[in-house]
Amino acid sequence: MNIEKFKPTFVSVLSIIGIVAGIPFGFYCLTLTGGASLGGVLVFGIVIGLAVLLAIDRVLASFLNPKRLSIIEFGIFVICLLIYFATED
Repeated sequence: MNIEKFKPTFVSVLSIIGIVAGIPFGFYCLTLTGGASLGGVLVFGIVIGLAVLLAIDRVLASFLNPKRLSIIEFGIFVICLLIYFATED
């Protein structure tokens, strides 16, 4: 696989890691009994969200410079973290 053709960005790397880690963990959670198996459904919901985010990122990476896109994505990520920590009680 040619790494230059893939054009990795901040969100694409995090999304791929989340999807790869989420699928086995989701299957494991589905094997639990009772209400604990609902965690597997929630994990698969997050995996689907990450797949949509990855698709949007790939479309944006085809139009924009991947380095600039990574900087913008990292900035949005830091701002979201700051808002989360500022509002957390």
